[in-house]
Amino acid sequence: MYGVLGEDKSDVEILKVLIRKLAANEKITIKTKGYSGGGEMMKQGKQQLNLFKNLGCCRFIICYDADGEKLEKRYEKVVNQIVTPSDLKKEAAIGIVIPVQEIEAWILANIEVVTQIFRNWQPKPVSNPESIDHPKEYLEKLSRDAKGKPRYSHAIHNARVAQYLNLNKIRQKCPSFKPLVDLVTLGTGNYPKNLML
Repeated sequence: MYGVLGEDKSDVEILKVLIRKLAANEKITIKTKGYSGGGEMMKQGKQQLNLFKNLGCCRFIICYDADGEKLEKRYEKVVNQIVTPSDLKKEAAIGIVIPVQEIEAWILANIEVVTQIFRNWQPKPVSNPESIDHPKEYLEKLSRDAKGKPRYSHAIHNARVAQYLNLNKIRQKCPSFKPLVDLVTLGTGNYPKNLML
């Protein structure tokens, strides 16, 4: 059973879909908690990890967008403010996932799949999604129709689009996806190890 923390509901919903795709198992139990931003997650995350543990979770994922900050610094914040103060033991499988910029970069890695939901939107592939500042806003801007209205809303569409994502494309274009892949497929987290860059 997985326990997943994220900065907001759309982050944990996309992670839930991706975990099930990586595990090739739609029935895996995944407990989630999405917050109203990173600050709230940092304050309340340790208690939620303990709750997940008490509910029987044995694998834990904490997703904290880099938002332009160095990955190592974000990783340290998660360790110092959430993992270390929690009651989880060091042998717990913990994956600290730090999407470069925002988790929407993973969607941009395979942006072509949005045609599964938006038939009239044919975006071109994005070669280096982790180099795009503010991928969430970029994605919504890219989705504007002829009248300038965005079709894409992360809160509504992230999890729906995630169902169609090609995981190999995300792996190839987004190194930040690796900790999630390793935790789900190998059962090994990237904590307490150093963040590999």
